Amino acid sequence: GAVTWVEKGFLVPSEPDASELSAYESPEQLVIAVGEQIAQERIGGVDGLVLVPPDSDVVVGLWRAEVLVTGDRITKVVLLVDGKPQLTRTRPPYSAEVRLEPFPTEQVVRAEGYDANGELVLADEVTLNQPRGALRVRILEPRAGVRMTGEVKARAEVVVPDERRVEKVEFRLGDELIASLEKPPWEAKVTVPAGAELAYLAVSAELDDGSRAEDVRFLNDPQFLEELDVNLVELFASVTDSTGHLVAGLTPEDFQVFEDGRPQILSKFELVRNLPLTIGLVLDTSGSMSDSLYEAQKAAGAFLDQIVNREDRCFALSFADRPILLMPPTNDADAVARSLDNLLADGFTALHDALVHSLYYFRGVRGRKALVLLSDGDDTASHLTFPQALEYARYSGVVIYTIGLDVSGLDLSIRDKLKDLARETGGQTFFIKKAEELQGVYKAIEDDLRSQYLLAYASDRASTGDTYRTVEVKMKKRGLKARTARGYYE
Repeated sequence: GAVTWVEKGFLVPSEPDASELSAYESPEQLVIAVGEQIAQERIGGVDGLVLVPPDSDVVVGLWRAEVLVTGDRITKVVLLVDGKPQLTRTRPPYSAEVRLEPFPTEQVVRAEGYDANGELVLADEVTLNQPRGALRVRILEPRAGVRMTGEVKARAEVVVPDERRVEKVEFRLGDELIASLEKPPWEAKVTVPAGAELAYLAVSAELDDGSRAEDVRFLNDPQFLEELDVNLVELFASVTDSTGHLVAGLTPEDFQVFEDGRPQILSKFELVRNLPLTIGLVLDTSGSMSDSLYEAQKAAGAFLDQIVNREDRCFALSFADRPILLMPPTNDADAVARSLDNLLADGFTALHDALVHSLYYFRGVRGRKALVLLSDGDDTASHLTFPQALEYARYSGVVIYTIGLDVSGLDLSIRDKLKDLARETGGQTFFIKKAEELQGVYKAIEDDLRSQYLLAYASDRASTGDTYRTVEVKMKKRGLKARTARGYYE
């Protein structure tokens, strides 16, 4: 799958002797006999333990870990999550539900098999929810531009290409190796020296094919380096006039940005009409969509054809009882459009789960990020609650456009959910009666995405960890209104 890379080995029997084959009357009998022979000679009596990877890229909450055990030595299996034991099984089947984080979080599940004397025989593990994409390392903590001394927590994110795995991640303070890790979480304690001495943290990742990536951060940088190593807060804002039409031709002087009520100074400003975009389509395929699904598929494909340029990426996900990734992020819009073909409308509506699963595919993605979510009814099948899904949406930094298809004006629950998702992330909500109206909706979304302004600033607030900061953008010209995300997590 796109998350877990697993390598397994097995013994291949030598080619059977021709005299042995003549005893069988048909090829079918031969296949059965050889299979039984392999099982008896190659598997029987051999100790083995395999933790089966999940069939989904995104695993949250309770996950049933399937552990396959062969041989006679293993009498106990211990399941661990991020190095901490959760469950023990002393007889087959050696499978159980382990508890994971409620949101997609990179975690390692390990199965250890012990003999009757308590000695470790074999172990296997899988890494869940690993960010995928072009190899990249990003230091998450400590925050850039903040002076600090003493012991601090260093934390990094490693984005791994498909079908590759991490060999090691190293944390260095200057030239000194602080920690070398083989599995997440990618965290280490670093002691920053006091005084004027320049100190920097370097985090590097090496993959199984030898490729490497590194990120560097100054920890007590001198004055002349401060402006070179500050994380800018990036906002993407759309501006409309009193009639609701998008407004172009504005300058930085037309905007006022506030964080937690405090005015901020813009460091960067531009119209992002052609800035690279990553966009995801999420399509409801529950049973109630049967009459509208074909038209929805056609409109979504046309939308991708219009909006996705060579530098852009897109993906598609459908959901009924559970989310299903139809096509992972790619710059091939035609392939994503084709993945929408032949969908069937059936089942319940796992809206909350689908939202969180789709936002997972934006992890490690820089630049503009947008999600278009189409549904015709409220959630009936999710494991996650709406407040959980909304909080994850805030955390993702993705602009969400929601479309309610034939949603009754009296169905306040789903209408409020779709509005909240768009309002909190800087997107828009559209309510339509018929699927034939989708073409106009997608055109409005395209225009909105191509007319955004990038507003970037260095926050004047000291970092306090994983804190949510409220943001407001005001326009100086009368009659103009800016729409952007209501906040961000630092």
